[in-house]
Amino acid sequence: MSIAVIHPGYKSSLGETRNTYTLRGCRQAAATADVAAAEGRQPAWIQGMALRSEPAMAAGRDQVNPQAGRDCVADVYAQAGITNPIEEIDAVECYVPFSWYEPMWMENLGFAEVGEGWKLTESGATGPDGKLPVNCSGGVLSSNPIGASGMIRFGEAAMQVRGMAGDHQVDGVRRALGHAYGGATQFFAMWVVGTDKP
Repeated sequence: MSIAVIHPGYKSSLGETRNTYTLRGCRQAAATADVAAAEGRQPAWIQGMALRSEPAMAAGRDQVNPQAGRDCVADVYAQAGITNPIEEIDAVECYVPFSWYEPMWMENLGFAEVGEGWKLTESGATGPDGKLPVNCSGGVLSSNPIGASGMIRFGEAAMQVRGMAGDHQVDGVRRALGHAYGGATQFFAMWVVGTDKP
């Protein structure tokens, strides 16, 4: 089933409020995309989603470019038919708790070659008006309610696709990537949402 992220407090046909997550004011409501479309709202169609993990203390584990992150995003891109992410993704909501994580994740997510992610950030390509806008919502650097941060990244990606991101809306977003991780950079969840039904 494809899901569309709807405004907080969405009422189902049964009358109850459906929220997939509520914590410290974060409410993400979900309904089928067909319902959203029937009500004249742009759905955020899930075009790919995946989860991956790896042991935190494995010998030789790359903590800067974790294999689980690479595997997770490769699966998501394959499901969404993405072969050139820098050209096919219009916005990214990425879990960046410290500024140096952005270039690291740009590499892990396939937007830059290993060792080159800093160039995307330094050039302004990841700014709101750049080639690949990253965290136009302010991301985790501006607010990090542990436990809800990943869901917020997913919700923000969907809001970009739906044209509902308000002051931080990027013009013309047709596809967005939502990215979350946890633990010792060992647990990953990602999705690609878009305006087109898969």
